[in-house]
Amino acid sequence: MTTHPSNTELKAMQLPDLLKEMKVQELTVEQLRLGIQQQKEKDSARYRREKKVLAQMQTEFQRKRREQLHAPSKNSTVPVSKS
Repeated sequence: MTTHPSNTELKAMQLPDLLKEMKVQELTVEQLRLGIQQQKEKDSARYRREKKVLAQMQTEFQRKRREQLHAPSKNSTVPVSKS
């Protein structure tokens, strides 16, 4: 069984690393979904667990992306209005 990164580890990851982990997890979830549909996979509880891990990864990715977009850049200057 594969081990999943904890929430603490997800928070410590950089965006590119997190994106790579998400792609692997998406593939795993998709394979499990297809296996269950074709009745080759019987462990539907594992499918739900893997989906939950993917959702946690996606949430952390969005949080990091939002932080990055709203963080003030080092080169930005505040315009001074002339009164």
